[in-house]
Formats: sequence, structure tokens, C-alpha cells
Amino acid sequence: MVAALRLAAFLALLIFLFSTVPIGGFDEDNPSAAWIRLVAILLVFLSALVLQLRMIVAAEVPQVRAAEAVVETVLMFLFLFAFLYTSMSTTDPLAFTEPLSRMDALYFTTVTFATVGFGDITPVSQLARAVVTVQMIAGLGALVLVAKVAFFAAGRRLSHP
Repeated sequence: MVAALRLAAFLALLIFLFSTVPIGGFDEDNPSAAWIRLVAILLVFLSALVLQLRMIVAAEVPQVRAAEAVVETVLMFLFLFAFLYTSMSTTDPLAFTEPLSRMDALYFTTVTFATVGFGDITPVSQLARAVVTVQMIAGLGALVLVAKVAFFAAGRRLSHP
């Protein structure tokens, strides 16, 4: 029950941050700005993953915390890429087949992550295609890697009290 409440609170925090963090302020004439945003997002993601691992090792029931960490990390992955796509679309409205609102970007990110690919929104510019490619490659391994690392940490915690 506590784990479900923590997940709900985490999702509420992600939605709040995603809805309120300003998108603008990026250099529209500098294509490297998207790459800088991508690196920043990946650093945030990796930092959160390290924090999750510390929380697993310190948890009273590490398997439950590991399961939470997997869900939280995937949610964060989706929201971070949605934020990146929203900022890219704001900077370059022609980067995708249509300008992306925050909800459009979250939808597109989820469709890409789930490998469904409805085709209603597609990257058009070379930069957008490159960033989507990074998301696809990272998404392929993210769930498996995060789950494996989280449950390994939980197992280590149990074997070394």
C-alpha cells in the first residue's frame, strides 16, 4: 500500500513538473542546443538511477523498492524525453509533422517507447530523427537494464544484511 502511494506521489510530481517547467529559453538558431538538452536529460536520468539504487540498498524490503524503482525510472524516462520533444518542437515547429504540445510530446514518446508507432506524429528534421533514434536505442535497453540493476541491488541487500 505504501509503495502504491509513493508511486502515485511520484507520478503526480512528474506531471506537475512536466506541466510547469518552462519550455522556452533555448537558442533557436543553434542546433547543438537540442544535443545539450539531450545530454542534460540523460545526466538527470542517470543521477536519478543512482539515487534509486541507493534507496534500494537502504530499503527494509528491497524487492518492493526495486519494483518501484523500475516503474519510476521508466516514467521519468518517458517524461524527460517528452520534455525534450516539446522544447524541440517549440524551437523548431517543423521538426515534427505537427507542432507538439506537452501532451502530444508525451503521447509521441510513449508510442515510440512502446514501439507501437501509430505514424500520426513523426520526426521530420534530421535533428528530430536523430534524437528519436537515441530514444529508441535507449528505450530498448532501459527497461531491461533498470530492472536487472534494481533487482541485483535488492538481491545484494538481502545477501549482505
